Amino acid sequence: MLNHPRIFVSIVAASALALAGCSNSEQDSTQNDSAPETAANASAESDDDDADDNDDADDADDALDFEDAVVRAMAEDADMTAIFGTLVNESTADIEVVGFTSSIEAGVNEIHETVDGQMREKEEPLIIPAGESVTLEPGGDHFMPMDVSEPVMAGDAITLTVELADGSTEEFDDIPVRTIGAGDENYGDLGHEGHGDHDDADDAGDHDDHDDHDDHEGH
Repeated sequence: MLNHPRIFVSIVAASALALAGCSNSEQDSTQNDSAPETAANASAESDDDDADDNDDADDADDALDFEDAVVRAMAEDADMTAIFGTLVNESTADIEVVGFTSSIEAGVNEIHETVDGQMREKEEPLIIPAGESVTLEPGGDHFMPMDVSEPVMAGDAITLTVELADGSTEEFDDIPVRTIGAGDENYGDLGHEGHGDHDDADDAGDHDDHDDHDDHEGH
C-alpha cells in the first residue's frame, strides 16, 4: 500500500509529458502548415508586382506613335531636309519632345516652328498633350536635319529616334523618303546652302495620299 502514491505520481507525470508532446506536435504541425501558405502568398504578391512593372513598361513603350511619317527627298546640292507626320500620345500624361536624331547623316538636328512665315528653331519642348496628337507639317512644327552630308533620295527609308524630356527615347523605323513639292517659306538668315529647295509655307495643308503615306506638300 505504501507504493500507491509513487505509482500515482508516475502516472500523472507520464500523462503530463504525453500532453506536452501532443501540444508541441500540434504547434509544429500548425507552423509547418502555415509556412507553405506564407511562401505562396509572398510568391503571388511578387508575381503581381512583376506584372504591374511589365504593364508599366509596356505602357511606356507604347506611349508615343508617329503616324503617316515621311521624309522630304533632297536635291543633290541640298544640305537639309524635313520630317513630317503626326505624333500621337497614347498615354495619360503629357509628353515633351526635346530633340531627335536619325539615320540621316546630319551635322545638326533641330525642331522647327514657323511664325509669320519665318522658320526658326523651337525654343520650348514640343508638347503632345495626353491622349492627343500634334501634326508636324510644312508651315508648322517639323523635324529638320541640317548640314546633311549625304542627301536622302526618294525610295530611301530612315530610322528616327525621338528624345523625350524624361531622358527616354522612342524609335521609329522605315520612315519613307518621298519627293515633295516646294513652297515659299522664308528661311531668314539660317545661312544654309540649298535652302531655296526647301521652302514650304504655302503648301502646309496639301497632303496627298501616296503608297499608304501622306505626301506632305512643302518643305
